[in-house]
Amino acid sequence: MSLSSSFTDFSLAELFQLIDQGKKSGCLTVCTLPNLKVIGSKSQHYYIWFRQGNVVAATSKLNGLGLVEKIVQRGWVNERTLKRLRLQAATNTPLGLYLKTLEILSAEQLNLLFASQLQQVRQLFEIQKGVFKLDSKAILPTSEMTGISLRATEVALMALRVIKNWAALADALPNPTSAIEGITPAKTQLHLHPLEWQLWEFADGNVSLNTLASQLNQPIATIQQVAFRLMVAGLVEEIPLSSHSQSFDGYMSTYSPQKSQPLKVSTSFLQNLVGFLKSKA
Repeated sequence: MSLSSSFTDFSLAELFQLIDQGKKSGCLTVCTLPNLKVIGSKSQHYYIWFRQGNVVAATSKLNGLGLVEKIVQRGWVNERTLKRLRLQAATNTPLGLYLKTLEILSAEQLNLLFASQLQQVRQLFEIQKGVFKLDSKAILPTSEMTGISLRATEVALMALRVIKNWAALADALPNPTSAIEGITPAKTQLHLHPLEWQLWEFADGNVSLNTLASQLNQPIATIQQVAFRLMVAGLVEEIPLSSHSQSFDGYMSTYSPQKSQPLKVSTSFLQNLVGFLKSKA
């Protein structure tokens, strides 16, 4: 089964969260739309593979040589030898793992290769215009796999921590006049940063983000972004506060119910999403 939509309906961060929670496998194809204001701008395609909710590979090509090219560029193995070894590897064995077994590549080198794949993924989180297709029937490309994997939510958190342009996610950020409330026990296997831990501890659903920003001596934009990361991690949810609660918090802003409403998603997309999540990984 496949799921298709545009990033006007859903952000990549939220999509990664659903893939993690649903333990989905398959291939996510991301297509960026050309910038009409830039002469010569073209669409670009990226491919991210998942297994049981974990990112296992990423590339911008479908020729099966993305990982090979990265290894050759680093001068670790010559191209002819590498292509021969690629053909000798078992069809169900990741190429990186096979090369490590032969002691051609080290664990550290595989980590560097996987990190370079994740770097391609992180750049996609700032996409403002694009479409995606998630195909749960896609076969995993062992020739592009290092043998290393990472939870989709962990990858999303890493990407969101280094984003410079939040324009693509502006509508997904929690309202400054809202609070956040923890929805999981105070333990997680995710690797959180100090400010993320701190904000999670304050997530009692009673204090606005504006007030928390003041208490923690942080810009409200920073607190919104941290809160969004916690939401993507599935650790908190946004709680709109009443005007009475806001007055009690002591900040001078007017509550806007319309502003705090979540981003509207088309009915057809929601139906396809529900069907996709109910399907087998």
